[in-house]
Amino acid sequence: MSSEIAIAVRDVSKVYHIYERPQDRLKQMLWRGRRKFHDDFWALQGIDFEVEKGETVGIVGRNGSGKSTLLQIICGTLTPTTGTVERKGRISALLELGSGFNPEFSGRENVYLNGSILGLSRAEVDERFDRIAAFADIGQFIDSPVKHYSSGMFARLAFSVAVHVDPEILIVDEILAVGDAAFQRRCMSKFYEIRESGCTILFVSHDQYQVKSVCQRAVYLERGMQKMFGPAGRVIDAYMVDMEAVEAARLPPVTKPVEALVAEPVATGDVPLEEPAVEPALAPPSQILFPYLIESVRMSAADGRDVDEVATGDELILTMRYRAITPTPPDRISFVFNLYRHDGFYVCGTTTLMDGMAPHPGTRNGEVSVRFPSFPLLSGRYKWRVAINDHGGFSVLAEAKEVCPFSVVDNFDAVGIVNLAREWQFSIG
Repeated sequence: MSSEIAIAVRDVSKVYHIYERPQDRLKQMLWRGRRKFHDDFWALQGIDFEVEKGETVGIVGRNGSGKSTLLQIICGTLTPTTGTVERKGRISALLELGSGFNPEFSGRENVYLNGSILGLSRAEVDERFDRIAAFADIGQFIDSPVKHYSSGMFARLAFSVAVHVDPEILIVDEILAVGDAAFQRRCMSKFYEIRESGCTILFVSHDQYQVKSVCQRAVYLERGMQKMFGPAGRVIDAYMVDMEAVEAARLPPVTKPVEALVAEPVATGDVPLEEPAVEPALAPPSQILFPYLIESVRMSAADGRDVDEVATGDELILTMRYRAITPTPPDRISFVFNLYRHDGFYVCGTTTLMDGMAPHPGTRNGEVSVRFPSFPLLSGRYKWRVAINDHGGFSVLAEAKEVCPFSVVDNFDAVGIVNLAREWQFSIG
Protein backbone atom coordinates (compact mmCIF):
# COMPACT_ATOMS: atom_id res chain seq x y z
CA MET A 1 0.00 0.00 0.00
CA SER A 2 1.29 3.45 -0.95
CA SER A 3 2.59 5.67 1.86
CA GLU A 4 -0.07 8.25 0.89
CA ILE A 5 -2.93 5.80 1.43
CA ALA A 6 -4.49 5.59 4.90
CA ILE A 7 -7.18 2.98 4.18
CA ALA A 8 -7.30 0.43 1.36
CA VAL A 9 -10.45 -1.68 1.03
CA ARG A 10 -9.79 -4.53 -1.42
CA ASP A 11 -12.74 -6.48 -2.85
CA VAL A 12 -14.40 -6.81 0.56
CA SER A 13 -17.52 -8.94 0.95
CA LYS A 14 -19.42 -10.03 4.04
CA VAL A 15 -21.98 -12.85 4.15
CA TYR A 16 -24.26 -13.86 7.01
CA HIS A 17 -25.82 -17.30 7.27
CA ILE A 18 -29.55 -17.14 7.99
CA TYR A 19 -30.91 -20.24 9.71
CA GLU A 20 -34.64 -20.91 9.75
CA ARG A 21 -34.45 -23.02 12.93
CA PRO A 22 -31.86 -23.23 15.73
CA GLN A 23 -31.23 -26.92 15.06
CA ASP A 24 -30.21 -26.13 11.49
CA ARG A 25 -27.09 -24.50 12.85
CA LEU A 26 -26.08 -27.78 14.53
CA LYS A 27 -26.88 -29.75 11.37
CA GLN A 28 -24.65 -27.45 9.37
CA MET A 29 -21.77 -28.14 11.74
CA LEU A 30 -22.29 -31.89 11.59
CA TRP A 31 -22.56 -32.06 7.81
CA ARG A 32 -19.34 -29.97 7.46
CA GLY A 33 -20.49 -28.16 4.36
CA ARG A 34 -21.62 -31.25 2.43
CA ARG A 35 -25.18 -30.00 2.69
CA LYS A 36 -26.54 -26.49 3.13
CA PHE A 37 -29.01 -25.75 5.91
CA HIS A 38 -29.00 -21.94 5.66
CA ASP A 39 -29.64 -19.04 3.32
CA ASP A 40 -26.86 -16.58 2.50
CA PHE A 41 -27.36 -12.87 3.06
CA TRP A 42 -24.63 -10.76 1.48
CA ALA A 43 -24.37 -7.59 3.55
CA LEU A 44 -21.46 -6.41 1.36
CA GLN A 45 -20.20 -7.54 -2.04
CA GLY A 46 -17.07 -6.44 -3.87
CA ILE A 47 -16.37 -3.18 -2.04
CA ASP A 48 -13.12 -1.66 -3.32
CA PHE A 49 -11.73 1.85 -2.72
CA GLU A 50 -8.81 3.75 -1.19
CA VAL A 51 -8.74 6.73 1.15
CA GLU A 52 -5.74 9.05 1.08
CA LYS A 53 -4.09 10.41 4.21
CA GLY A 54 -5.82 13.58 5.42
CA GLU A 55 -8.85 13.00 3.20
CA THR A 56 -12.47 13.10 4.38
CA VAL A 57 -14.64 10.53 2.62
CA GLY A 58 -18.39 10.20 3.02
CA ILE A 59 -20.37 6.97 2.88
CA VAL A 60 -24.00 7.23 1.77
CA GLY A 61 -26.80 4.80 1.05
CA ARG A 62 -30.25 3.84 2.18
CA ASN A 63 -30.87 2.08 5.49
CA GLY A 64 -29.70 -1.51 5.17
CA SER A 65 -27.24 -0.78 2.36
CA GLY A 66 -24.24 -1.97 4.43
CA LYS A 67 -22.75 1.30 5.67
CA SER A 68 -22.39 0.30 9.32
CA THR A 69 -21.13 -3.17 8.38
CA LEU A 70 -18.44 -1.58 6.20
CA LEU A 71 -17.33 0.74 9.01
CA GLN A 72 -17.09 -2.14 11.47
CA ILE A 73 -14.95 -4.13 9.03
CA ILE A 74 -12.66 -1.13 8.52
CA CYS A 75 -12.39 -0.70 12.31
CA GLY A 76 -11.57 -4.39 12.73
CA THR A 77 -14.57 -5.32 14.88
CA LEU A 78 -15.94 -7.48 12.05
CA THR A 79 -14.00 -9.85 9.80
CA PRO A 80 -14.76 -9.80 6.06
CA THR A 81 -15.80 -13.05 4.42
CA THR A 82 -13.57 -12.25 1.44
CA GLY A 83 -11.18 -9.43 0.66
CA THR A 84 -8.85 -7.42 2.86
CA VAL A 85 -8.65 -4.05 4.59
CA GLU A 86 -5.33 -2.28 5.15
CA ARG A 87 -5.02 0.64 7.56
CA LYS A 88 -2.18 2.96 8.48
CA GLY A 89 -2.50 4.82 11.76
CA ARG A 90 -4.36 4.80 15.06
CA ILE A 91 -8.12 4.44 14.57
CA SER A 92 -10.79 6.03 16.74
CA ALA A 93 -14.37 5.07 15.90
CA LEU A 94 -17.53 6.92 16.85
CA LEU A 95 -19.89 4.06 16.09
CA GLU A 96 -21.66 3.04 19.29
CA LEU A 97 -20.61 5.53 21.94
CA GLY A 98 -19.58 3.89 25.18
CA SER A 99 -19.58 0.35 23.80
CA GLY A 100 -16.36 -0.31 25.74
CA PHE A 101 -17.61 1.13 29.04
CA ASN A 102 -18.22 -0.98 32.13
CA PRO A 103 -21.43 0.24 33.82
CA GLU A 104 -20.13 -0.69 37.27
CA PHE A 105 -16.99 1.44 36.87
CA SER A 106 -16.86 5.15 37.57
CA GLY A 107 -16.46 7.66 34.79
CA ARG A 108 -12.80 8.09 35.70
CA GLU A 109 -12.15 4.35 35.60
CA ASN A 110 -13.92 4.04 32.27
CA VAL A 111 -11.78 6.81 30.79
CA TYR A 112 -8.68 4.75 31.57
CA LEU A 113 -10.33 1.51 30.41
CA ASN A 114 -11.56 2.97 27.12
CA GLY A 115 -8.30 4.81 26.57
CA SER A 116 -6.37 1.53 26.84
CA ILE A 117 -8.81 -0.12 24.40
CA LEU A 118 -8.12 2.71 21.96
CA GLY A 119 -4.36 2.19 22.25
CA LEU A 120 -3.26 4.73 24.87
CA SER A 121 -0.85 3.96 27.69
CA ARG A 122 -1.73 4.95 31.25
CA ALA A 123 0.75 7.83 31.06
CA GLU A 124 -0.94 9.11 27.87
CA VAL A 125 -4.37 8.94 29.51
CA ASP A 126 -2.95 10.76 32.57
CA GLU A 127 -1.73 13.55 30.28
CA ARG A 128 -5.12 13.85 28.55
CA PHE A 129 -7.45 13.23 31.49
CA ASP A 130 -8.09 16.84 32.48
CA ARG A 131 -8.96 17.75 28.88
CA ILE A 132 -11.26 14.73 28.56
CA ALA A 133 -13.08 15.57 31.79
CA ALA A 134 -13.38 19.26 30.91
CA PHE A 135 -14.75 18.50 27.45
CA ALA A 136 -17.31 16.01 28.82
CA ASP A 137 -18.38 18.59 31.44
CA ILE A 138 -19.97 16.15 33.91
CA GLY A 139 -18.35 17.70 36.99
CA GLN A 140 -18.20 15.68 40.20
CA PHE A 141 -20.05 12.77 38.57
CA ILE A 142 -16.77 11.71 36.97
CA ASP A 143 -16.24 9.54 40.06
CA SER A 144 -19.75 8.02 40.06
CA PRO A 145 -20.61 4.70 38.37
CA VAL A 146 -21.66 5.33 34.79
CA LYS A 147 -24.76 3.15 35.27
CA HIS A 148 -26.21 6.16 37.15
CA TYR A 149 -25.46 8.60 34.30
CA SER A 150 -28.13 10.08 32.12
CA SER A 151 -27.90 9.16 28.43
CA GLY A 152 -26.54 12.64 27.69
CA MET A 153 -23.78 12.40 30.32
CA PHE A 154 -22.85 8.93 29.09
CA ALA A 155 -22.64 10.08 25.46
CA ARG A 156 -20.60 13.18 26.34
CA LEU A 157 -17.99 11.19 28.26
CA ALA A 158 -17.73 8.50 25.58
CA PHE A 159 -17.41 11.10 22.81
CA SER A 160 -14.79 13.01 24.79
CA VAL A 161 -12.61 9.92 25.22
CA ALA A 162 -12.90 8.97 21.55
CA VAL A 163 -11.84 12.37 20.21
CA HIS A 164 -8.95 12.93 22.62
CA VAL A 165 -6.86 9.93 21.59
CA ASP A 166 -5.29 12.00 18.78
CA PRO A 167 -6.50 9.60 16.06
CA GLU A 168 -4.86 9.35 12.67
CA ILE A 169 -8.06 7.79 11.30
CA LEU A 170 -11.48 8.87 12.63
CA ILE A 171 -14.61 6.90 11.72
CA VAL A 172 -17.95 8.60 12.39
CA ASP A 173 -21.37 6.98 12.07
CA GLU A 174 -23.96 9.78 12.30
CA ILE A 175 -23.49 10.52 15.98
CA LEU A 176 -21.98 14.00 16.00
CA ALA A 177 -25.33 15.29 17.30
CA VAL A 178 -24.93 14.07 20.88
CA GLY A 179 -25.95 16.00 23.97
CA ASP A 180 -27.57 19.42 24.01
CA ALA A 181 -27.11 22.19 21.44
CA ALA A 182 -24.13 23.74 23.23
CA PHE A 183 -22.31 20.40 23.42
CA GLN A 184 -23.10 19.69 19.78
CA ARG A 185 -21.30 22.89 18.82
CA ARG A 186 -18.29 21.81 20.88
CA CYS A 187 -18.39 18.43 19.12
CA MET A 188 -18.31 20.16 15.76
CA SER A 189 -15.45 22.43 16.82
CA LYS A 190 -13.47 19.36 17.88
CA PHE A 191 -14.38 17.64 14.60
CA TYR A 192 -13.01 20.62 12.65
CA GLU A 193 -9.87 20.64 14.80
CA ILE A 194 -9.25 16.94 14.13
CA ARG A 195 -9.87 17.35 10.41
CA GLU A 196 -7.58 20.37 10.11
CA SER A 197 -4.80 18.48 11.91
CA GLY A 198 -4.59 16.13 8.91
CA CYS A 199 -6.64 13.23 10.28
CA THR A 200 -8.20 10.86 7.77
CA ILE A 201 -11.98 10.73 8.27
CA LEU A 202 -14.68 8.31 7.14
CA PHE A 203 -18.06 9.91 7.64
CA VAL A 204 -21.52 8.30 7.33
CA SER A 205 -24.52 10.60 6.98
CA HIS A 206 -27.92 10.82 5.32
CA ASP A 207 -27.54 14.61 5.13
CA GLN A 208 -26.52 15.48 1.58
CA TYR A 209 -25.41 19.00 2.54
CA GLN A 210 -23.12 17.69 5.29
CA VAL A 211 -21.41 15.22 2.96
CA LYS A 212 -20.98 17.78 0.19
CA SER A 213 -19.60 20.42 2.54
CA VAL A 214 -17.28 18.20 4.59
CA CYS A 215 -16.10 15.44 2.24
CA GLN A 216 -13.78 15.45 -0.76
CA ARG A 217 -14.99 12.08 -2.05
CA ALA A 218 -17.83 9.71 -1.26
CA VAL A 219 -18.85 6.05 -1.56
CA TYR A 220 -22.43 5.21 -2.54
CA LEU A 221 -23.62 1.79 -1.35
CA GLU A 222 -26.76 0.15 -2.66
CA ARG A 223 -27.94 -3.22 -1.31
CA GLY A 224 -24.44 -4.06 -0.14
CA MET A 225 -22.74 -3.20 -3.42
CA GLN A 226 -20.57 -0.23 -4.31
CA LYS A 227 -22.56 1.73 -6.86
CA MET A 228 -20.28 4.75 -7.13
CA PHE A 229 -17.04 6.19 -5.72
CA GLY A 230 -15.81 9.62 -6.69
CA PRO A 231 -16.12 13.37 -6.00
CA ALA A 232 -18.59 13.93 -3.17
CA GLY A 233 -20.82 16.32 -5.13
CA ARG A 234 -21.33 13.93 -8.03
CA VAL A 235 -21.91 10.93 -5.77
CA ILE A 236 -24.49 12.78 -3.66
CA ASP A 237 -26.29 14.02 -6.78
CA ALA A 238 -26.53 10.45 -8.10
CA TYR A 239 -27.74 9.24 -4.70
CA MET A 240 -30.44 11.93 -4.50
CA VAL A 241 -31.67 11.17 -8.04
CA ASP A 242 -32.08 7.52 -7.04
CA MET A 243 -33.85 8.45 -3.81
CA GLU A 244 -36.29 10.68 -5.69
CA ALA A 245 -37.02 7.83 -8.10
CA VAL A 246 -37.71 5.50 -5.17
CA GLU A 247 -40.07 8.01 -3.56
CA ALA A 248 -41.83 8.66 -6.87
CA ALA A 249 -42.41 4.91 -7.32
CA ARG A 250 -44.13 4.78 -3.93
CA LEU A 251 -46.67 7.48 -4.82
CA PRO A 252 -49.98 6.35 -6.34
CA PRO A 253 -50.40 7.29 -10.00
CA VAL A 254 -52.25 10.54 -10.61
CA THR A 255 -55.02 10.26 -13.17
CA LYS A 256 -56.53 13.26 -14.89
CA PRO A 257 -59.26 13.58 -17.50
CA VAL A 258 -58.05 14.27 -21.01
CA GLU A 259 -59.44 17.82 -20.98
CA ALA A 260 -57.42 18.59 -17.85
CA LEU A 261 -54.21 17.40 -19.55
CA VAL A 262 -54.95 19.61 -22.56
CA ALA A 263 -55.90 22.65 -20.53
CA GLU A 264 -53.30 22.44 -17.75
CA PRO A 265 -53.60 25.58 -15.63
CA VAL A 266 -50.66 27.91 -15.90
CA ALA A 267 -48.84 29.59 -13.02
CA THR A 268 -50.40 33.05 -13.22
CA GLY A 269 -50.75 33.84 -9.56
CA ASP A 270 -54.09 32.07 -9.29
CA VAL A 271 -53.35 30.85 -5.74
CA PRO A 272 -55.74 32.81 -3.48
CA LEU A 273 -53.77 35.63 -1.84
CA GLU A 274 -56.35 36.05 0.91
CA GLU A 275 -54.83 33.05 2.72
CA PRO A 276 -53.37 34.30 6.02
CA ALA A 277 -49.76 35.38 5.68
CA VAL A 278 -47.13 33.26 7.39
CA GLU A 279 -45.90 34.87 10.57
CA PRO A 280 -42.10 35.25 10.83
CA ALA A 281 -40.66 32.51 13.02
CA LEU A 282 -37.90 34.57 14.64
CA ALA A 283 -36.34 33.03 17.72
CA PRO A 284 -37.56 34.76 20.92
CA PRO A 285 -34.98 36.62 23.03
CA SER A 286 -35.36 33.98 25.74
CA GLN A 287 -34.05 31.32 23.37
CA ILE A 288 -30.59 30.41 24.68
CA LEU A 289 -29.91 27.29 22.65
CA PHE A 290 -28.30 29.42 19.94
CA PRO A 291 -25.45 31.88 20.52
CA TYR A 292 -26.99 34.36 18.06
CA LEU A 293 -30.42 35.90 17.62
CA ILE A 294 -31.74 37.04 14.23
CA GLU A 295 -33.52 40.26 15.18
CA SER A 296 -35.10 41.16 11.85
CA VAL A 297 -35.37 40.07 8.22
CA ARG A 298 -36.56 42.35 5.43
CA MET A 299 -36.93 42.11 1.67
CA SER A 300 -36.53 45.29 -0.33
CA ALA A 301 -36.50 46.55 -3.90
CA ALA A 302 -33.54 48.27 -5.59
CA ASP A 303 -34.70 51.67 -4.26
CA GLY A 304 -34.76 50.40 -0.66
CA ARG A 305 -38.55 50.05 -0.29
CA ASP A 306 -39.79 47.04 1.65
CA VAL A 307 -41.83 44.87 -0.70
CA ASP A 308 -44.07 41.83 -0.48
CA GLU A 309 -44.85 41.64 -4.21
CA VAL A 310 -42.29 41.59 -6.99
CA ALA A 311 -42.24 41.01 -10.73
CA THR A 312 -40.15 38.39 -12.49
CA GLY A 313 -36.81 40.00 -13.38
CA ASP A 314 -36.89 42.62 -10.59
CA GLU A 315 -33.88 43.29 -8.40
CA LEU A 316 -34.35 42.02 -4.84
CA ILE A 317 -32.33 42.44 -1.65
CA LEU A 318 -32.78 40.18 1.39
CA THR A 319 -31.32 41.61 4.61
CA MET A 320 -31.06 40.21 8.12
CA ARG A 321 -29.84 41.82 11.33
CA TYR A 322 -28.37 39.70 14.11
CA ARG A 323 -26.73 39.97 17.51
CA ALA A 324 -24.93 37.67 19.90
CA ILE A 325 -26.83 36.56 23.01
CA THR A 326 -23.93 34.75 24.68
CA PRO A 327 -20.88 36.40 26.28
CA THR A 328 -18.45 34.58 23.98
CA PRO A 329 -19.82 34.15 20.45
CA PRO A 330 -17.94 31.93 17.97
CA ASP A 331 -14.83 33.41 16.35
CA ARG A 332 -16.03 32.70 12.81
CA ILE A 333 -19.47 32.23 11.25
CA SER A 334 -21.17 31.81 7.87
CA PHE A 335 -24.57 32.80 6.49
CA VAL A 336 -27.40 30.91 4.78
CA PHE A 337 -30.55 31.60 2.81
CA ASN A 338 -33.19 29.11 1.66
CA LEU A 339 -36.16 29.87 -0.59
CA TYR A 340 -39.41 27.86 -0.44
CA ARG A 341 -42.67 27.92 -2.32
CA HIS A 342 -45.77 28.56 -0.18
CA ASP A 343 -46.46 24.80 0.02
CA GLY A 344 -42.98 24.00 1.36
CA PHE A 345 -41.41 22.97 -1.95
CA TYR A 346 -37.67 23.74 -1.69
CA VAL A 347 -36.67 26.06 -4.54
CA CYS A 348 -33.09 27.10 -3.80
CA GLY A 349 -30.58 27.61 -1.03
CA THR A 350 -26.93 28.41 -0.58
CA THR A 351 -24.37 29.66 1.93
CA THR A 352 -21.53 32.12 1.91
CA LEU A 353 -19.16 29.14 2.09
CA MET A 354 -20.72 27.53 -0.98
CA ASP A 355 -20.26 30.84 -2.79
CA GLY A 356 -16.52 30.67 -2.07
CA MET A 357 -16.41 33.27 0.70
CA ALA A 358 -14.20 32.88 3.75
CA PRO A 359 -15.90 32.57 7.15
CA HIS A 360 -17.06 35.92 8.54
CA PRO A 361 -15.68 37.23 11.87
CA GLY A 362 -18.06 36.36 14.71
CA THR A 363 -18.97 39.94 15.63
CA ARG A 364 -21.39 40.68 18.46
CA ASN A 365 -23.89 42.23 16.03
CA GLY A 366 -24.16 42.98 12.38
CA GLU A 367 -26.17 42.98 9.19
CA VAL A 368 -25.83 40.86 6.08
CA SER A 369 -27.57 41.23 2.71
CA VAL A 370 -27.83 39.09 -0.37
CA ARG A 371 -28.75 40.77 -3.67
CA PHE A 372 -30.59 39.10 -6.54
CA PRO A 373 -30.01 41.33 -9.60
CA SER A 374 -32.72 39.67 -11.72
CA PHE A 375 -35.12 37.52 -9.74
CA PRO A 376 -35.98 34.58 -12.03
CA LEU A 377 -39.03 33.03 -10.36
CA LEU A 378 -42.42 33.02 -12.03
CA SER A 379 -45.86 33.71 -10.61
CA GLY A 380 -46.60 32.22 -7.20
CA ARG A 381 -46.14 32.73 -3.46
CA TYR A 382 -42.86 32.12 -1.67
CA LYS A 383 -41.12 32.47 1.70
CA TRP A 384 -37.57 32.56 3.07
CA ARG A 385 -35.45 30.93 5.72
CA VAL A 386 -32.25 32.63 6.83
CA ALA A 387 -29.64 31.29 9.23
CA ILE A 388 -26.22 31.72 10.75
CA ASN A 389 -23.98 28.64 10.66
CA ASP A 390 -20.60 27.89 12.18
CA HIS A 391 -17.43 28.46 10.16
CA GLY A 392 -17.62 24.98 8.63
CA GLY A 393 -21.29 25.23 7.66
CA PHE A 394 -22.26 22.30 9.88
CA SER A 395 -23.98 23.65 12.99
CA VAL A 396 -26.84 26.15 13.06
CA LEU A 397 -26.11 29.10 15.36
CA ALA A 398 -29.36 31.00 14.68
CA GLU A 399 -32.24 30.77 12.23
CA ALA A 400 -35.48 32.45 11.20
CA LYS A 401 -38.00 30.31 9.35
CA GLU A 402 -40.87 31.27 7.04
CA VAL A 403 -39.99 34.96 7.01
CA CYS A 404 -40.82 37.68 4.45
CA PRO A 405 -43.61 35.85 2.60
CA PHE A 406 -44.10 37.42 -0.83
CA SER A 407 -45.82 37.04 -4.18
CA VAL A 408 -44.34 37.06 -7.67
CA VAL A 409 -46.23 38.29 -10.74
CA ASP A 410 -45.08 37.73 -14.32
CA ASN A 411 -45.91 38.76 -17.88
CA PHE A 412 -46.69 35.22 -19.08
CA ASP A 413 -43.27 34.91 -20.75
CA ALA A 414 -43.08 31.36 -19.40
CA VAL A 415 -44.89 28.98 -17.07
CA GLY A 416 -43.65 26.87 -14.19
CA ILE A 417 -41.40 27.99 -11.37
CA VAL A 418 -38.40 29.69 -12.99
CA ASN A 419 -37.91 31.73 -16.14
CA LEU A 420 -34.76 30.29 -17.73
CA ALA A 421 -32.50 32.57 -19.78
CA ARG A 422 -32.69 31.34 -23.36
CA GLU A 423 -31.88 31.92 -26.99
CA TRP A 424 -33.80 30.41 -29.92
CA GLN A 425 -32.04 29.29 -33.09
CA PHE A 426 -33.57 28.10 -36.34
CA SER A 427 -32.34 26.37 -39.45
CA ILE A 428 -34.09 25.40 -42.66
CA GLY A 429 -33.83 21.94 -44.15
